[in-house]
Amino acid sequence: MILVRSLLKKSGLLSLLVLLLASQSCTKKEAEVKPDENQTLGGISKITGSIPGSCKQVCLVANQSKYVGAVGLVTRNGELLVTYKLTTPGVYLTEVHLDIFTSLAQLQAAGKLSGAGVVPTKFEVSRTWTPADQTTTFTAIIPKAYVDQLSSDCYFVATNAVLSNGDKAWGGLCTDAADGVAQDGAKQFAGSPGSGYFEFCKTDCAPGIVYTYAWEDRQANGNDSDYNDLVVQSTIAKSASELKVNFQLVARGATFDHKVRFRIPKTGIAGIFGSTSYTQDANFYYVTVFESTKTALPGPGGFANTTSQPPCVPFVRREVVMTLNNAFSYNSAKPFEPYITVFNSGNATSGTGYDLYIHEVSNRDTWTAANGKSYPNGILIPLDWRWPLEGVTITGPYPRFTSITDGFTANWAGAPVDPSKTFDKSICQ
Repeated sequence: MILVRSLLKKSGLLSLLVLLLASQSCTKKEAEVKPDENQTLGGISKITGSIPGSCKQVCLVANQSKYVGAVGLVTRNGELLVTYKLTTPGVYLTEVHLDIFTSLAQLQAAGKLSGAGVVPTKFEVSRTWTPADQTTTFTAIIPKAYVDQLSSDCYFVATNAVLSNGDKAWGGLCTDAADGVAQDGAKQFAGSPGSGYFEFCKTDCAPGIVYTYAWEDRQANGNDSDYNDLVVQSTIAKSASELKVNFQLVARGATFDHKVRFRIPKTGIAGIFGSTSYTQDANFYYVTVFESTKTALPGPGGFANTTSQPPCVPFVRREVVMTLNNAFSYNSAKPFEPYITVFNSGNATSGTGYDLYIHEVSNRDTWTAANGKSYPNGILIPLDWRWPLEGVTITGPYPRFTSITDGFTANWAGAPVDPSKTFDKSICQ
């Protein structure tokens, strides 16, 4: 049974609100929706072939701590595709309820939220099955016209599921906890324990590259000046309720191993999701994004994507989301301090490491070349940078790069004068 309600009946959007709902009973492979399997209301658009891969994924959590699957989101020509996928064996979907909104007041005005809690059966999209259907995957396609009526680049998504074992699950950010997982406490519906929602922004599916961080990882001397010992790229998106940072590990030209981390002031941060771990002191969180760059980006001899010849080692991406409260102060020039912990043992699980920060952000960590001049260990490039190939000194493709001793010229990283001396990311496509 499919039930669709109009959020704004008075505006006439009922005729435009067309939801394409697709489901498949499966337990072992990704849902694939063929044209003749579509269930269409109004026929504005349809799925052809496989459902696109998600660009954002959150946890599906039952009973406040039990991970039962995931909810994936992706945009397509302005539409929003929302996919439920259960991973618990022998458990199936019997109901799902889905809505998008910009504020809790909007839900309250529509009678979907009250002091007694949230009412998912009043959400815009509802679908039911019998346990005999053995449905584990369900995709709702919300048309561009309906998404656009929210008039916001960021909005909230509530995804509820009733399972065949009687559990009720909700989509949202989660992190590991002693008794399973912990939900995002900042986005919970009051009066309904365990019920939550999450934020989705249009930029989640088209982030681009904002920053590149590159390191020479020997602490005092002995570096070869190619600045490809480790290369990490990132995007940063700030909304009213979240700070999202996507990290992409793209190159390793080192025998040492590393942990990729960042430091951020604690004030105003309500929760951290997506990291492998984090620690804290009185003033800062120290967040680990990748526990071992050798493990995350393996290659011959520990090297990856530092030569001009294929094969390319696939880039590795991780998103860290920090939920915020009103005490958070955002410094766009220095949203956080990236750094790496270097293990000259060659293994991030053994030995004592040392930290190397980015010079332009933290103004620390330098090494001395054979000519006696001082250079930064870590550098920041505010674009999608082409890093030098292995053994190519950075001044080959980027002759404006200078030492700290000589003033460390700003804006040195334009187009390389000789692209053949840099890594071409197109070989990875």
